[in-house]
Amino acid sequence: MKKVLIIILISCNWALYSQELILSENVKQYYKLLEDINGPSTFMRRNVTDLDELTKKLEKYDSLFKIRDIDVSSHYVGYADLLAKLGKLEKSIEYYEKAFALNKMSAKAFEQRKEYFEKDTLLYNQKRKELNEKYVHHYSAREIELLIEVKEIFAMDQFARYYNTDYPKHKDCSKNILEYVDSITMIKLVDLLEKYPEYTNPLTIDPFAPWVIGRHIFTAYPEFWLTYFEPKERDALLKGNGLIPTEYARTYDRCMITSGRSKYSYYGEWDDEGKAANPDKDLVNKHRTNLGLPILEERKNTPSEFFITY
Repeated sequence: MKKVLIIILISCNWALYSQELILSENVKQYYKLLEDINGPSTFMRRNVTDLDELTKKLEKYDSLFKIRDIDVSSHYVGYADLLAKLGKLEKSIEYYEKAFALNKMSAKAFEQRKEYFEKDTLLYNQKRKELNEKYVHHYSAREIELLIEVKEIFAMDQFARYYNTDYPKHKDCSKNILEYVDSITMIKLVDLLEKYPEYTNPLTIDPFAPWVIGRHIFTAYPEFWLTYFEPKERDALLKGNGLIPTEYARTYDRCMITSGRSKYSYYGEWDDEGKAANPDKDLVNKHRTNLGLPILEERKNTPSEFFITY
């Protein structure tokens, strides 16, 4: 009976990955505008100061917000930053407040934008004081509980990462410590996914944890991402609130290949420097088109891009 159950589970798992992921035109348009605004990576953003370029980005945001049936609240801060850079301070405050109310921005994050308000320091100081006073009641008890748990995981992860640097005399122990901490981190992440099912990735409650921890764990343990995170990211991507298509495709390709589940790249976003390039380019282009990505022949290679798996 146990063997039969294992076979069923494996079959179901493979069935999941054989399902073609096809985004609606609405969602494709949304992600296209998002990449036009931020570039291929939503983490390493270029600091734009040219007024014409800022204005064009603002127009794209306006188009982004008009797309129906997609939650765009996670982009309020970026939109407010553009408004502030263009001197539209009152309207920028409106969107900073919206982001703050939805836990998309912290009081500390607003403080870091002081330079945008050099022409109206009174407005900045008033809003900074107001947000700091509200911060105590900003998170629900459940959110605070999750935030504490994530920060504990993050602190443990960083201790293991830098153990070799902090304690050079014990560098022989660092590998064992790292593997031990990684195993605990994965157990805790599975617990968080079960405890907080409303989150695609519970780590996102902290601004740095999903990038730092995910970068390590998903690279070292691709099977872990495929089993516990890919199904959630796939569903979020379809709704327009997950990883952007390039990040999903690259993470998927890399995890499938490095885990041994696939010999070739599925989306052509990662092929181990050509070692796992899929010879069926037409099929790859079909997958890319369904995800709203440009075909291989039109794909831009930018080595400076930052992706979660690296």
